[in-house]
Amino acid sequence: MTRKTTPFDWKYLLRPEGADTETPSRLAGACKTVVWLGVSILLGVGMGHLC
Repeated sequence: MTRKTTPFDWKYLLRPEGADTETPSRLAGACKTVVWLGVSILLGVGMGHLC
């Protein structure tokens, strides 16, 4: 079973996902998860410092 690979596109990290969105690879999906988890943590810490 071979999977057709598409070239990595940095816009994928910012694009919203839907039910029919295809991830380029498992690594790209993991990178997107880590990036948005980091952004969420940084925003949470920043909002915590404002209060």
